[in-house]
Amino acid sequence: GVIVAGILVNYLSSNKPDLIIGTIVFVLVIQGAFRILILSK
Repeated sequence: GVIVAGILVNYLSSNKPDLIIGTIVFVLVIQGAFRILILSK
């Protein structure tokens, strides 16, 4: 995801792809953290 975002930022001269992919990665990490918390109970 980070590599794709870097390529898109360079190609499009915009930081929006970085923000979008960063948000997607953040959501996935949070979902994984909640799953771990639920399984640990």
